[in-house]
Amino acid sequence: MFNKKENIFMSISKAVYSLIHRLKEENPDATVDEWEIHPASPCSGDVLDIAGRTDPGENIGMRVAFDISIPVVDNEYEHVFENIKIPGGSNSFMVRSQKVKDLNFIVRMFVDFKRSFEADNGVAEFFEKNVPAGNYEIVIKGTALEGEKIVRAEFVAMQTIKADDEGKFKHEYDTCSLPEGEFTVKIGKKEKIITLTP
Repeated sequence: MFNKKENIFMSISKAVYSLIHRLKEENPDATVDEWEIHPASPCSGDVLDIAGRTDPGENIGMRVAFDISIPVVDNEYEHVFENIKIPGGSNSFMVRSQKVKDLNFIVRMFVDFKRSFEADNGVAEFFEKNVPAGNYEIVIKGTALEGEKIVRAEFVAMQTIKADDEGKFKHEYDTCSLPEGEFTVKIGKKEKIITLTP
């Protein structure tokens, strides 16, 4: 269950944001030529430069995904992401916790936005789209299944990038909110695995 006032606040914020920015969804059929990411071996906190080519004026999707292991203490798990940067434009993100009884997702903004989900066969999932751009603190927490020592949490973030009149696209991605280790970046049908080092 969730607090109705908190849910209404987020819904209004999203509606206003969508009206102001006239969000355009990605074209799933867009053809993306080879794209590059620099630096190829980034350190935590680096800003990645992503560039490639598609059809002129096309809206393409970029997907960033990573997993983390969260220790279980007294049958509870919790992880805090500080200074998560949500980009402008059309966006979405998903959080999936495994081997859990539930998942509580909290976004700390002007007021806390909280959603709670019961697990199905040990898996609890949260999905949201078109969140207003900004820096947020995000907390995920809940109750693990009996006897579990580690909860595996998967995060997937999507955003839309617009190409220019020549079909070129460029994007900067800040890694400050990503944990050290491997994460994947997918644009078009090509996916690259990046290792973020200390």
